[in-house]
Amino acid sequence: MRIQSEQFRQLLTVVDQLYGAACDPEKWPVFLASAARLFDSQGTQIGHHDLTNHSLSFSRLFGYEWDEAHYQKYDELMPQDPRLPYFAQNPFKPIHCRMNLSDGELHETAVYKEVLDPGGVEYSIGVNLTEEARSMSYFLALRNKSQNRFGSSECDLLQELIPHLNRAILLQRDVNTIDFERNIAADTLDGMAVGLCVVDQNGVLKFSNRTAQELQRDNDGLSRINERLVASGQSGSALKTAIRSVISQARTGTSGYGIPLQIDRPSGREPLAVLVASLFGDHLKSGWAGLRDPLAILIIRDPRQPVESRHELLSRMYSLTPSQARLANLLVNGLSLRDAAQQAGLTEASARQYLKLIFGKMGVTRQSEMVLKALNMPLPIGFSGS
Repeated sequence: MRIQSEQFRQLLTVVDQLYGAACDPEKWPVFLASAARLFDSQGTQIGHHDLTNHSLSFSRLFGYEWDEAHYQKYDELMPQDPRLPYFAQNPFKPIHCRMNLSDGELHETAVYKEVLDPGGVEYSIGVNLTEEARSMSYFLALRNKSQNRFGSSECDLLQELIPHLNRAILLQRDVNTIDFERNIAADTLDGMAVGLCVVDQNGVLKFSNRTAQELQRDNDGLSRINERLVASGQSGSALKTAIRSVISQARTGTSGYGIPLQIDRPSGREPLAVLVASLFGDHLKSGWAGLRDPLAILIIRDPRQPVESRHELLSRMYSLTPSQARLANLLVNGLSLRDAAQQAGLTEASARQYLKLIFGKMGVTRQSEMVLKALNMPLPIGFSGS
């Protein structure tokens, strides 16, 4: 097919809007409206149905206003849709509804009488982008009775769009996956009872979890001023020095274990305990603009916020009694059984009996295995009530 220059410009615009929509779901209506003009159709539809992860599924329609009952009726009759077998048998090929059906054959079906005709759809052209059993993707252009049927020229035009449709839907799936994983990570960080801040060398905030945001709003030791994390009083210069120091060390590949410091609080409350460390992963070496320099991460502990201790975590994870958890924690800290029993207020004989019960609950047979299992537990940093 020889595409006319004006139509080619229109196609390029549609392709550009397609990729924009794949990265920003709010832009799907713009793409669909432009695609409807390209195919001289009343409406267009695009969708992806992930059969294993429904959160990645989406469907967008332009040009028609169908209510929920209309969609439900089609879902009910979809197995009887005479267009679908041919559509499914020819993936990645432009298919219009009259390729294998006459007007009479289509008009006699329940799908046409109860869904297509009442919904204003007489002609359709589309592509099945399914390449794996776990998902189904498609694009459709739809015309009403007053318009001409689709033909070879529209098929040729759709053929030009198919590679971009396929890439865009895969891109949309990847973006949704990233957003889903990012939201899980953000929710987890927001639930922690310690404050977490990520800043650059100038203290400009890149991220703060919920606990850190609350501390900043308190304006009692730490605050957010002009998008920078600022500490009050003499603690301010100490924090700046620590941030620049860990970032400087990271640049030279000599990152240590972080710099601990205390942030004084004007209210007179107990100081905030802060550990400043570098955040320097392989992704920072990629050469992407804005990711070349390492960042600093601040782990902030407010003494007012309770933190789950190891023996509390042992008790919760393995259903140990308080006495059993205390004994196990003392042993993990390196005490002998005799010394641990003494500190726990137990006789050595009782401690040995407790230890057998602890082994059974933790699924181990030796003290060394118990210690290793306890040391490999999740970091006991606690979770906030929110």
